[in-house]
Amino acid sequence: MGATSTAVARAGAHRGVFAAIAAVVLVLAFLGTAIIDSLASASLSGLRSGLASATGTEGAARWQIRLSGDPVAQADAAASVLDRMLVPNGAAWTRSVQTAPVDASADDAVFDAVLLADASAAARADLVSGVWPDGAEALQTGGRPGAVPTAVQATAARELGLELGDELVVGGTDPVRLRVVGTWMSSDPADPAWFAEPIVSAGVLDGVAGPFVVADEADLVDLPAAVVVRWTATVAPGGMTPELAADLRSALPDVEPTLRAQDDLGDDGLGASGTLVLTLDRLLAGLTTVRAIAPLPVLVLAFAGFAALDRLSALLAAGRRGETLLLRARGASASRLAATAALEAVAVAAPAAIAGVLLADAVLAIARPGEAASWSIAAAVAAACLLGAVALLAGRAWWQATRPMLRGSGDEVGRVPRAATAGGVLLVIIAAAVSLWQFRLYGSPLVANASGGLEVDPIAVLAPVLVLIALALVGNGLVRPVARLLERIAAARPGLVPSLPMRQLARRAGLYASASLMTMLAVGALTLAAAFAGSWQAFDRTAASVAVGGDVRIAYAGRTVVLGADPLALDDPFATVAAVDASLPVFRGEARIGSDPTTLIALSASNAARFGPGLGAVASGLPPHSDASALPSGASRLEVAVSLTSPEGTPGEVAVSAWLLGADGEASRIDAGTIPVGAGGGTARVELPDAAGLQLLGFDASLSGSQGVGEVVARFGPLSIDGVPAASGLQVDGETTLDATQPTGRVGIAGTAPRAPVPVVLGAALAERIDVRPGDTFAFRIITGGADVDATVADVVAAVPGAGDSGLLADLAEISRAAFDADSGVPAYTERWLSTLDPSAVADEVRQQSAVALTATTRADASSAPLIGPAVQALWAGAAGALLFAAVALAALTTALARARFGEVVVLRALGVPAGIQARARFAELSVSLLTATFIGVVIGVVSAAVTARELARAAVSGAPGALAVDLEFDAAPWALGLLAFLVASAAIGWAASAAVRRLAATPGIREEER
Repeated sequence: MGATSTAVARAGAHRGVFAAIAAVVLVLAFLGTAIIDSLASASLSGLRSGLASATGTEGAARWQIRLSGDPVAQADAAASVLDRMLVPNGAAWTRSVQTAPVDASADDAVFDAVLLADASAAARADLVSGVWPDGAEALQTGGRPGAVPTAVQATAARELGLELGDELVVGGTDPVRLRVVGTWMSSDPADPAWFAEPIVSAGVLDGVAGPFVVADEADLVDLPAAVVVRWTATVAPGGMTPELAADLRSALPDVEPTLRAQDDLGDDGLGASGTLVLTLDRLLAGLTTVRAIAPLPVLVLAFAGFAALDRLSALLAAGRRGETLLLRARGASASRLAATAALEAVAVAAPAAIAGVLLADAVLAIARPGEAASWSIAAAVAAACLLGAVALLAGRAWWQATRPMLRGSGDEVGRVPRAATAGGVLLVIIAAAVSLWQFRLYGSPLVANASGGLEVDPIAVLAPVLVLIALALVGNGLVRPVARLLERIAAARPGLVPSLPMRQLARRAGLYASASLMTMLAVGALTLAAAFAGSWQAFDRTAASVAVGGDVRIAYAGRTVVLGADPLALDDPFATVAAVDASLPVFRGEARIGSDPTTLIALSASNAARFGPGLGAVASGLPPHSDASALPSGASRLEVAVSLTSPEGTPGEVAVSAWLLGADGEASRIDAGTIPVGAGGGTARVELPDAAGLQLLGFDASLSGSQGVGEVVARFGPLSIDGVPAASGLQVDGETTLDATQPTGRVGIAGTAPRAPVPVVLGAALAERIDVRPGDTFAFRIITGGADVDATVADVVAAVPGAGDSGLLADLAEISRAAFDADSGVPAYTERWLSTLDPSAVADEVRQQSAVALTATTRADASSAPLIGPAVQALWAGAAGALLFAAVALAALTTALARARFGEVVVLRALGVPAGIQARARFAELSVSLLTATFIGVVIGVVSAAVTARELARAAVSGAPGALAVDLEFDAAPWALGLLAFLVASAAIGWAASAAVRRLAATPGIREEER
């Protein structure tokens, strides 16, 4: 019989073990490929989806400067920089030229117009009617010679009454005549290429109309208005990679100084804008977080898989003990036996590894249609599985061939192996301690590098897995003492069961060590996964609610201060949307405390509770605004007497407006009529809107047409409501002086008595930065409108919804009143926060049906789930794989026990122990060993989670306010399901082992002496 046939025969005699090895390699290759490839794909798809979802200025960068006298040289200078710094890094750029608002007229309409020359505008807009001005058709539309063809935004055309063929005059002494040849609408106003310009979607904004698109920028040069050239950079998400994104992030800040250094660009106020850098920062931080979490499932799976292979290789070596002794006696060397085992491993593991990665790629193709799997990852995983199997089988064969075979179980005994094992355990414990110390020192597996960016610390990132393994090794050392304790307890009870199985556990604890270790590790990994997943989900929800505010945040473009009757105020535009439970107007804008910037959030404190306990708890620190100026319910008309005092013959007229607050504190300015100065006074009348909860701020008077002759004193009062004198708290008794330099003045109700400071809630980081506590006072300025506000700190919270831990929260009515009293611009609300059970559907409906420029953001948009979700799923998959391999180790243990204790079964039968009692004893051994290991595994997982899960959860949510606390939560459902499945599978293995013992104990004539 030749060497090859001998090797085949030897392998065939142990086909069951080799089948188990092949199964383990297949599962390890399948899960390893699926986990690593899905994590890599999730990082790429998360980056691309994040860039694709960036709207307006979040997804673009822009540089602009006045158009120079040599536009061609200026364009070439900019192109050379942008092509060199942006294009190789995955960005594209466009050039456009736009005017500041310039005087224009069409028939009887007089307005300000914005003109735009942008060759790429047609690619991101849809024609409503007519043609674009750069086509041949535009020149054939007739009209006056010399008129420049233009396409106007469709809403602007409708508001101005412009139709195709109409002409308008733009400019002063040397006007440009435009002829309307088309109307258009933006395909997507949120497209970053439009840079969130409100006029693009609104058409008419604060008396400015446009844009009027022309084909040649030369037609704009001579207009009496500033003409700027803009270069707008955007990113094509489909071709972006993490490497390109990092390079682009590094290049963007250097573009402005590089452009500024170009001689031909000009030196007239180059400016940069856009937050693409911040978007890239957020996404790159998320990718770094994924890299920090990715090692957990991979290391857990690898450790459990190779540990299962080691147990199977030990079982194979134990089964071949007699063969090894015989071959060694006949001259076979240890290296030859190891080489034969290596060839066997290749023959078994190579097909299994290939099949595993192919199966993983097939599953990934179904789960991710149209997205190719990475063959490099598949090849690396297959190679690692194959090399691991070869090393373990060959190493075990060499080890067994070079030492005496003392027991049939395959477990080593003796001082040297025990010392080596103890030394290995000590090294693992030391490594875990060092890694955990580093992890706790940083409070995260992430650390800031020299440039301020986050990167994965190679030592701290191993802490969760090393702590888990170290605790499992320590817990495995408790198996023998626990078994001895159980033995003592069982010995006090009569009968062979439970005393016999407990005695076996105490005396043969080494046999159970490997299976117990893998069970502890697998259950600990499952528990750690549940703790991390639960903590991350809870913290992500909290961080997303802080970032967005309501379930849906509607942000309007171009809203600044209240100038007139606000069509969006006093009437909830989402009241008729069935899925919306509540809608709250919110002002969000920049404020400054001295030179320290902050974000101001102003909303109705009394109505914030409708948005759940989170926002309600934060806003509860604010007292509800006073309703002393509330108008009677159902009131329909205000009348106020206005007397005008001026030098005789003063021309002009005074326009009177009433300032109202809605139920949620939103302000609106409503026309109350015009009184000629020469009339000496009159009655101003206001038709009140049909809205509940109206309050009166006061009145203003605006002088026009006075030609700078003298001053006009406007005195208000008394006030009547629906013909009945108003209550004393609503009376207006004050005056304001108007002239050419100060043509507008305000008078509030109840005179001009000073008001108390506005109560505010501060984020923890802001309070620490400006060193204030509850009860302290300070002042801040609202950038929108320029109002200086005195404030008192009502409360300090971890984070202000919508603004983070450096935010400032105030009641919208109090802010509106303070700005009105300060004669400053009263901020118009800029957002609406919606409460709904179906945020995605509501956001989609708002985007589709809105007639104004807005963006709709849900908490899901602010969630880290697109990036971190696949990593959490991979961690669950890694824990499931570890449980599977633990079950394999248990099966290998039952096989080893069957070989090692064959004689014991026969002796006990000869002593009269029934087969049923022996079967129950074996099942009890396995059950107690398994349940003990499972309990210790749960404890290990809880301890590991206690020292790492919260930090991992915080690291997983990039950009979350540092003051937000992370609670240790538990995702119980998948944990219970996984643990139950493992216990059921283990029970089935134990039942099969006990059934085998029953059959063996009931079979006579096994030994010669029994015949």
